[in-house]
Amino acid sequence: MPRLPRLFALVLLAVSGCTELRGCATSEPEPVQALAAPDAGEPDASTPGVAPPPLEARYAKEWLVIVHSSSTPGEGSGVLGALKATGLPAEPVRLSTNAFKDLRPCLEVVVAKVFETRAEAEGFREQLSRAGVEAYVKNAGPLEPERERKDATCRADAAAHAARAEALNRRTVPRFVESHVGRTFMLLGEARTSVALEPVDVRRSVWMAPIDADPTGLFVKGETVDLYGVAGLLQAGCAVKGFAWINRGVPHFGYFQQEPPPEAPGCGRPWAFAELDCAVAPDAVAFALPAGTKAPVFFAAGEGPPEEVLAAEEQALRRSERFAVLRSEGSIQAEQVQERLSEEVRAFRYASGATHAVFTVARFRTGEGNSMCGGDYNQQVTRAVVLGPGGAERTLTAKALVGEDVVGVLDLEGDGKVELLVQESWPARAARLLHEDGSELAGSVVENCDCGC
Repeated sequence: MPRLPRLFALVLLAVSGCTELRGCATSEPEPVQALAAPDAGEPDASTPGVAPPPLEARYAKEWLVIVHSSSTPGEGSGVLGALKATGLPAEPVRLSTNAFKDLRPCLEVVVAKVFETRAEAEGFREQLSRAGVEAYVKNAGPLEPERERKDATCRADAAAHAARAEALNRRTVPRFVESHVGRTFMLLGEARTSVALEPVDVRRSVWMAPIDADPTGLFVKGETVDLYGVAGLLQAGCAVKGFAWINRGVPHFGYFQQEPPPEAPGCGRPWAFAELDCAVAPDAVAFALPAGTKAPVFFAAGEGPPEEVLAAEEQALRRSERFAVLRSEGSIQAEQVQERLSEEVRAFRYASGATHAVFTVARFRTGEGNSMCGGDYNQQVTRAVVLGPGGAERTLTAKALVGEDVVGVLDLEGDGKVELLVQESWPARAARLLHEDGSELAGSVVENCDCGC
C-alpha cells in the first residue's frame, strides 16, 4: 500500500476526531480526556432501531473554552503544560471542529473546559488569563448533520495541499504573489523544519525571517518574472531581490488582545517567498510566470454572448437536479422558521474573441444568509460553460464550483482550454488557478485557526 503524504495523514487524524494526546502526538506529556461514552440516560444502542448518539453530542451547543486550535492535529503541548501548571480544575479534551455546525471546519481544538453558559465559560477564561494562559470562548452550536461531507472535504483539502506543495517544486508553475507591509513576495514552497520568525507589523499578524538563498533552489537573486492579474499583464520583468520565510496564518481573535504581546505566530506554518522589486496592490489577485514565458490569453470580464443565450443557460440551470434539491431544502427550512426563501440567479460572463465563458449562479437564502454563524439557509449551484464559434458548447465539470468566486478566466497554455482564477474567503482566504475539471493547477491558502463564530 503506498504511503500517504505526511500532511494528508495528519488531517485524516483530525477528521477522525482524535481526542487523546497520546493518540495524536507522542510528544505530549499528559493525556487529554478522551470522549466518554453516552450517559446512562441516553438511548441504548442495543435497542433495535436506535442509533447511538455521536460521542461529540455531549459538547453540542455548549460553551467551549479553547486554548489552542490548528489544522494540524496533536499540536498544543506547550499550552497544555501551561494549563496544568495553573492548578485550575481544567478538563482538557481535543475535538474535531467538523463535528459541529457553527465551527470552522478542518481544525482540531484543544478545549480547557466546557460550560453550559457563556458567563461561566468567560469566568473560567478570565481565571486562565490571570494565570498566564490565553483562551477564547466559542459556542459549539448544534451537531453537524453532514459530518461525513465535511470530513471528505477536509481530506480533499489535505490532498490538494500535498499536491500544491509538490507542484511548487516545478519552476514553470504559476506562483501567486502577495503584498505584505508594502513589499511584494512570490510564493516558493513550504518549510520542512521549524523557523524562528519576527513580527513585521504592529498587530503581529505577519511574521518573517530573511533567507540568504531560495531553499527550493529554483530561483536566484536578479532573475525576473512577469506578473499577471485577473485581466492580464500587470508588470513584466520584476526582479527577485531577496528571500524570506513568512507566516501569515490567521489566529483566533483573542491572540491580538494578549498582554504582553505574543512572541510567536498564533496559527499556521512558515512558507518560503521570493521578494520582488515591483509593487502590487494589497488586495490584488496576482500570479507570476518566469520572464519570457508565453503570455496567457485573458478573457475580458463583462463581455459575452447575447441575452437569449444567457436566458437559455439559466433555463438549463433551473432544470438541473441540484437546483431542484436546493430549492426544496431551502423551502422546507424557510417554512420551519417562517421566513421567505430568497432565490437569485445571476450570470457572470467573460469573452475572448468568439469564445465565451458563462457562469450562471443560483443562490437560495433565508434571512440574511448567515449559515456559518447562524441558522439561515445559504446555498448555491453554478452552471459553467464555454461557448465557442458555431454554437459549440462545453460544460465544465468542476464540482462544487462557486461562480461568484471566479475573478478571471484565461487560456494559460494556448490549448483552447480555459483556466479559472478563483478567490475564496471561506473557510480560509485562498487564491487558486483551476483546470476545467476543478483540479488545482496552482494555489495559495492562508491558514485560518479562528474556529468559529
